[in-house]
Amino acid sequence: MNRYLVVSDVMVEAAQLKDFVRSRTGEEGSTFHLVVPTIPDRRHLAWDENEAHLIARRRLANGLEWMRDVDPGVDGEVGDVDPILAIEDALRRMRYDAIVLAVRERPHRRRLQVAARARRAFDLPVVDVLTAA
Repeated sequence: MNRYLVVSDVMVEAAQLKDFVRSRTGEEGSTFHLVVPTIPDRRHLAWDENEAHLIARRRLANGLEWMRDVDPGVDGEVGDVDPILAIEDALRRMRYDAIVLAVRERPHRRRLQVAARARRAFDLPVVDVLTAA
């Protein structure tokens, strides 16, 4: 049985992520846990944490909706603004076999090279579905 930790932001409905999840459903007992990091609205000088959390909850609900068609047992949560910290939080609560990323790079934040940072920080396979060929 493989348990995948899926971390995705605005890309939660990306075709590449959907293809990856669907391709793993044939594996005996594969399960998924979706984490959607909170993303502040950087179009303004100040951002409201409650609004950012609400937006992340909507993305989580949208992601869980399509993922439940594939894995009825999928669960998820809203995570930290930094995807690496969101991964750390999830790993404290559960063991996973791999980390799956569908995270848009954002140069104005500490989200550059999320896949490379995750590979250095965690002793798990990391799949970046947005750059996988």
